[in-house]
Amino acid sequence: MKSEDYVSSEALGTGTWRRPLPRRHTAAAVATLCAAAVLSLLSPSKDHPKAPAQDRAEDAFTVQDPTLSDPSVPLVQALAGNDSNAGTAAQDAGTGRDLDNYDDTLPEGALSDSDDAMDREVRDLAARDNGDKTQVELKWYEEDVQKGDTISSIFSDLNIPPAVTMAILDNKKVASEVNSLALGEHISFLLDDQSRLMAFVKPFGKKQQIRFYRTDPDKDSFDYVIEPLGSHLKDGEITEAVKPSEIAAAAKDAEKEDKKAAAQENGKDKAQAMLAKDAKAEKAEPKLDPRQSRGRLVVVKMGKGDSFSSAANRAGVSYGEINQILAMFKGRIQFSRNVRAGDTVRVLYTDKGGKGRISAVEFSLQGRSVSSFLNSKDGKFYDERGLNSKSSGGFRRFPFQGRVNITSPFNPARVHPVTGVTRPHYGTDFGMPIGTPVMAPADGVVVKAAFTRSTGYYIVLRHRGAYSTVYMHLSKLMVRQGQNVRMGTTIARSGNTGLSTGPHLHYELRINGRPVNAMRVRLTGVQDSVAAADRQRFAANIKAYKRDLHNDKLVASR
Repeated sequence: MKSEDYVSSEALGTGTWRRPLPRRHTAAAVATLCAAAVLSLLSPSKDHPKAPAQDRAEDAFTVQDPTLSDPSVPLVQALAGNDSNAGTAAQDAGTGRDLDNYDDTLPEGALSDSDDAMDREVRDLAARDNGDKTQVELKWYEEDVQKGDTISSIFSDLNIPPAVTMAILDNKKVASEVNSLALGEHISFLLDDQSRLMAFVKPFGKKQQIRFYRTDPDKDSFDYVIEPLGSHLKDGEITEAVKPSEIAAAAKDAEKEDKKAAAQENGKDKAQAMLAKDAKAEKAEPKLDPRQSRGRLVVVKMGKGDSFSSAANRAGVSYGEINQILAMFKGRIQFSRNVRAGDTVRVLYTDKGGKGRISAVEFSLQGRSVSSFLNSKDGKFYDERGLNSKSSGGFRRFPFQGRVNITSPFNPARVHPVTGVTRPHYGTDFGMPIGTPVMAPADGVVVKAAFTRSTGYYIVLRHRGAYSTVYMHLSKLMVRQGQNVRMGTTIARSGNTGLSTGPHLHYELRINGRPVNAMRVRLTGVQDSVAAADRQRFAANIKAYKRDLHNDKLVASR
């Protein structure tokens, strides 16, 4: 056996003492002892106030001191177990000394799927077609003022940076009014598809409101107007208008030139005129936009190896419209897995020749059909049940049944319990026994069902519109990637996998990928369903839409 750490019996038997370890190993041992001393200083002091006895008794998951001598327990977990407040997160919410998690953050690659890559690609292509002007979709979210709320805490619940809050409060003339909150008051936030705050609305008296709006898309600067109460609701979901593409303009110019050339050639040799026209048409062909030759109905047939975006564009749907369709069916379809060869997508427009806007879309997938229809009254899209395709619909506050303790709250300013470094805790931790059923809080699609060393088994669900949820430290996964789930479906069993001090569920709610406080934010949109008074009219419209969606006479012949 050859090893520099091996000391033979013969060497020990000699009268001459020799160093048992090389110098570099001795130095490493000293460094380790120093590191242990530093870690002991970072752990909570003995003077830290202890939790009431009854509170400590309720926490069944606190790791006790004997773990320090247990070699099977990771050092980071053993050190954390010395915190006497591990089960009293409600009292320590302001200090961030929660101990149920250590590395509950995941890289974007672990949270996203191939649909996200498609979204980015289509957005870039749509911007190119619109003269390098990116389409930005904006959506209003409402929050209700609760007991103890401040403007800062409400902005924090939505994970809006403090710099943005301060930029709004810099408007000194109305700062006092912004800081004055009434219990139950409705305030609204306009977020873009990156969850940046674009506008903020707060009631001002009984009949007016203050609307703050971003004055520079690249800077945190806001101005304000005072307007009639509810004015922002008339804006609805704002999408930047699509301008005619340069390609379409080039095609029209080429057509005019053809007509002019044909007129000039009148009376000359027809063969030469036809040759000249064909040459010009051939030259202009690469610039032709398929939208110019589409009918009121476009049928997309998925072939082997096709992505939805490429097949749809080839059939005549613009990238701007594809971008709209992707957003319309988020949380209902995972395009990279659910749309396959042999499937059909039908896109119906309001006017002849594919003009106007999209009025209905139907995906005929293997085993099911998914549709969305335009409500002409408010300009939004709804499914057959009348649920808004871009709103959360029904959404439960908790992804489980029964009552459990919150062992670590949402806290963007959390101080890591071991390192002492500010490291946000973007979820809510619930202490619960291993094997507790974890349920989908709303309808959605499973975009991730995987494992990492830090989070253990985890699941990511994408729901309608901008919402997604994340579940960590699970003991058993009961769904697969690409699967559709209904509200209340058991998706997993809670556990203690990954870096965790005890059995618990780490739960996150995200809007456009940005974590928000799942225990505080309002879980319904400004308008989630068709108004009751319009249901009968909308149902009649759906019948007409369905009839036209399957009327192949509306497809342009090519």
